[in-house]
Amino acid sequence: MYQEYWGLSKKPFPYRTAAAELYPSQSLRGASLRLQYCFRNNGGAALLIGQSGVGKSSVLRRLAEDDVTLRPFAHIVYPTLSCAELQRVVAAEVLETTSVDTQDSPDTIFAELRKSLRRHTAEHRHPVVVFDEAHLLTNDALNQVVLPLLSVADMDATLSLTIVLSGQPSLAAHVARNAQLRDRVAVTATMDGFTESEITEYIHVSMTAAGAQQSIFAADAIQAISRLSAGNPRRVKRLCDMALLVGYADRLSEVTASDIESLAAEILPAAA
Repeated sequence: MYQEYWGLSKKPFPYRTAAAELYPSQSLRGASLRLQYCFRNNGGAALLIGQSGVGKSSVLRRLAEDDVTLRPFAHIVYPTLSCAELQRVVAAEVLETTSVDTQDSPDTIFAELRKSLRRHTAEHRHPVVVFDEAHLLTNDALNQVVLPLLSVADMDATLSLTIVLSGQPSLAAHVARNAQLRDRVAVTATMDGFTESEITEYIHVSMTAAGAQQSIFAADAIQAISRLSAGNPRRVKRLCDMALLVGYADRLSEVTASDIESLAAEILPAAA
C-alpha cells in the first residue's frame, strides 16, 4: 500500500520473513550455534529460551531449512494437549504418518517410535522434536511424553534424536524443578533480541533491500524504535511497518521520533 509513495519495490518489514533473509543478529547466531552443536553431537535435549517475538521460531525454521539431515523436524505447537494426545501427535510426526490409532497404548506408541528412530538413523537422518511454548507443558507432559522420548533414544546409543523445549524465560525454572529432565539438557540457548546498533543496521539493510533511495527513518526515530521496542525484533518490525504506513497517509517526507512515539501506545501491546 505504501511502497510506491516511499519509492520501494517491496515491503521492507514483512510479518513473515524467509529463513534465508533473517537478519543475522548476535542473538540469532549464538542460539543457532548452540543448537547446531547439540544436533551434531546427538545431545538429548536443548532449551531455547526468550520472550515472545525475539525470533525463537525463526532460528528453528532456519536450522531446519539449512540442514536437510534434520528430518523429520517435528514442530509441536499444542503444549496444552493431554499427555495421550501429545504422544499421538509426536508419534505421527516422527513416524511421518497422518495419524496414530487412538486405541494404541503408550507402550505401543513408544515401541513404534523406537523402530522409526532406527530407520531414520540408518538413513543418516537426525530427527528433531520441538515443543513450542514449552513453558505451558504440565509436569505430567514432561514426565509422560518428553522424558519417555529421551529414554527411547537413551536405550540405544546409536539412535539419533534431539528434543528442543522452546519457550519463555519461565521455562528455565520449570525444567530446573524436574531433576531427571534438568540433567538431560545438553544445551541452553537464550535469545535477547537486537542490540541498539543492530536495530540501526537492520533498518538500513531492510530499507536498502526494498529499494529505498533515501534515508526515510531519521536518526531520532531509530533511537525511539530502539528504546520503545527494547530490542524485540517483532516490535521493531511492527513499529517500522506502521510508521511507513502512517507516514504515507500523512504525506510525510521522513519518519521522526515523534511519529514513532505516537504509534507506540497503539501497537506495542498487540506486538508484545
